[in-house]
Amino acid sequence: MILKEPILVGLTQLAANKLRSFLTMLGILIGVGSVVGIVSISDGARAMLLQEMDKFGGSNIMWVSPPHHWVRRDGRWQRRAYDAYLDNADVKRIAACSPHIKSVLPMIGIGGNATYEMNTSSCDINGTLPTYAEAMDWKPQKGRFFSDRDNAAWRKVCVIGDKVYLDLFPDKSDPIGKDIRVANVRCVVIGVMEEKTVFGGDWGYNVFVPSSTAQHRMRGTDRINYMLVNVDNSLNVEKAERRVKSLLKRTKDHGEEYRVTTAQSEIEKVESALSIAKLITGGIAAISLIVGGVGIMNIMLVSVAERTREIGLRKAVGARRRHIFFQFLIEAIILCIMGCIVGIGLGFGLGLGIAAIISKTADMEFMSVVSAKAILMAVAYSVGIGLAAGVLPAVRAARLNPVDALRYE
Repeated sequence: MILKEPILVGLTQLAANKLRSFLTMLGILIGVGSVVGIVSISDGARAMLLQEMDKFGGSNIMWVSPPHHWVRRDGRWQRRAYDAYLDNADVKRIAACSPHIKSVLPMIGIGGNATYEMNTSSCDINGTLPTYAEAMDWKPQKGRFFSDRDNAAWRKVCVIGDKVYLDLFPDKSDPIGKDIRVANVRCVVIGVMEEKTVFGGDWGYNVFVPSSTAQHRMRGTDRINYMLVNVDNSLNVEKAERRVKSLLKRTKDHGEEYRVTTAQSEIEKVESALSIAKLITGGIAAISLIVGGVGIMNIMLVSVAERTREIGLRKAVGARRRHIFFQFLIEAIILCIMGCIVGIGLGFGLGLGIAAIISKTADMEFMSVVSAKAILMAVAYSVGIGLAAGVLPAVRAARLNPVDALRYE
């Protein structure tokens, strides 16, 4: 009963002064809406990042690359005095250096186009191993990916992306078994990959050939651009990373300058940037909550002055100080909670709107994620502000002398 009556009185006061109540809780509404919207976009960005990384092989992927050819010295870019590279021997050594490494995929980039009859496609030509399709969870929609036997025999076969297929075969005829020219080497099409986009980039413009074909028939060297290292479990990535770095330092000249990057480290960098942005924008939004709290305190003080005779009458008929105190305190909390509820709805809409704009602008699917944690945090903030804003007016109301209050004009 102690809580029921103040709540009913508080709701009655809100209903009796609709415009004033709305304007009072406007600051809370805007602040909560901003916080929920910002958190939903940040959490959505994180969810999208993890989802896109899964398309790229998941968080248990590492990239091993040679040092950059150019280095900045004395404010100028200069070419390195030594030649650093990765080759097939490095692939075997890295594959054997840790029990947690499932596979190592050499990636050999080839310049050039793919052509068929009078049609040409500007594409990325990559030499790799047959396990690439499984590691990237990317399957052919037509035909097959090349096999270990194709790689061992340096066969001139290729698997093309869906966009390359449409460029070379605009009539959508069956490309399997057709000869096309890939980087001026005639190759037989044995498969067409499924449609796939990662971080907004269309992978349909890729052409894959066996790594041996790329090295011996197209480039004339066993050098590779970089490696994709697949670790058995994301928990073991750090161990495998240390092993690979140690191996490179022992076996390569200038091995300490070779780059080993993990998907986890990239995710952590993005999450760190998102956290900083969330803190900054959340701090700005919190100002609205503080302003809203000041507004509520002000209006509650006005309410105490307006209802002085009511307070005196309630005390005269037996109401105690704590009853008056809780009545005004709960009214302030109700104002905040009402603003919070509307603000959460505003935050939902804000998050969905921003996500739609990003999706359309960046040409990639972006999502808004509103977690239960964000909602609970918004409610907790609102209750806290209501308590802070309502204490002073409630104390002032509770301390009124009933005789003086009844005489108040």
